[in-house]
Amino acid sequence: MRFLRRGEAESSSGQAVEGVSDTCEHVLLVPHWDSPENMGVEDKASSYRCNTCDESFTREEEEILRGTDADRIRRGLQERPNIKARYPVTWNLADGRQVELHHLSQGNRNAFLQFARALPYDDLLFLREDLASRAVVDTMIRNVDDGVDFALVAEAPGHEIVGYASLHGEPMRWTRNVGEVRVVVASDYRGSGLGGRLVRDVIDAAPNFGSRKITAQMTVDQGGARGAFERLGFKEEATLHGWVTDRRGLPRDLLIMALDLAGAEA
Repeated sequence: MRFLRRGEAESSSGQAVEGVSDTCEHVLLVPHWDSPENMGVEDKASSYRCNTCDESFTREEEEILRGTDADRIRRGLQERPNIKARYPVTWNLADGRQVELHHLSQGNRNAFLQFARALPYDDLLFLREDLASRAVVDTMIRNVDDGVDFALVAEAPGHEIVGYASLHGEPMRWTRNVGEVRVVVASDYRGSGLGGRLVRDVIDAAPNFGSRKITAQMTVDQGGARGAFERLGFKEEATLHGWVTDRRGLPRDLLIMALDLAGAEA
């Protein structure tokens, strides 16, 4: 059984759509329990009922309705978005240099590791993940191949990677419509417009992964990054004091910026 959400067309395979009202989006699904001892434990709910139209759904149906595109891909309920067909693409930087954008893959894995290991020490202090780790990069590539995450690299002539941006889904059910963008550009390519181009491509891809809102996280020290995201329409969402610890063990204030895709489209 496959459910279509609002605005979603029937699949090209002509698979029948069952159980979904043309007028109700089933936004609020309330759990119900058959056994009193399971009351309040959502994982043990026996069924779900729409608080708007009173239609009843099984647990499997509720998971499909609630799921983002990334959730559906993981469960084999939906094909991966065919956004890989857009790449590689050549792009001219503001300073006249040229790069080629590719998906992060096994083919550029080693070049990516070289890029990460050549980043300035100050950059490494603020990375969310150890991009110089083979295990971390292998997990990133696997997630891209599985259609769970989205990651692009920018290759200069000679297949040298000079920039990277990625979109990561939020695993928590209540924030599953929020994606996080991460971007790093080599020192000698900053100011060329490369970082902005990479983030714009991530923003364009985000709806394919069920993201309705995109966040970017940085320390308050990273003024250049903040300015770049503000130019792309991101706004400050919160500042969390002493929330993160850099690689030297020093506490840093974390700045969270966000872009509401629905608002951006409007």
